[in-house]
Amino acid sequence: MSDLAATLADQLSTRMQALPSTAPADVPLVVRDAGDWQLALMRALREIRAAAEELADESAPAAGIRGAGYPQLGDAWAITRQGARKKWPHAVSAMSAPPAGQEVRTTLEAFGGSAGISWHASEGGWWWIGQGADGAAGDAGEDTYATREEAAARAGAFLQQHATTTELEEVSRA
Repeated sequence: MSDLAATLADQLSTRMQALPSTAPADVPLVVRDAGDWQLALMRALREIRAAAEELADESAPAAGIRGAGYPQLGDAWAITRQGARKKWPHAVSAMSAPPAGQEVRTTLEAFGGSAGISWHASEGGWWWIGQGADGAAGDAGEDTYATREEAAARAGAFLQQHATTTELEEVSRA
């Protein structure tokens, strides 16, 4: 990548372009040490960044059409799921379906409480909402999960935290 930026900076640098083809091999190194070449390098990097952003803006919806969700888009661009949703709000189709062979909704009953695990189509991931045996309500909040099992594990941890003493005693006897 640095070679690409340096080559583009050489093309942008008026001083580098003014060098005769017969200049000694070490002259470009001297020019690259000059402040105006460093500014040309910064401009080159800006152009590369703009091109990368443009390509990402084209790639994100293409990935979404092929089943990627916002968690995966965020991971690919090294940003959060929420950041990916904000950056590419229409990249993931609201019509997206859960992975093949998985139900859209399922219920987890454990520790005297219950949680619904469901596919969150607009986010391209799994989400949960539940009520513990002690009456506490909870949900995944801003989080969605890449797999139904991960969402169920988080919901199960919530249900365990909100189990009553009676429920915990029954589980330990089983």
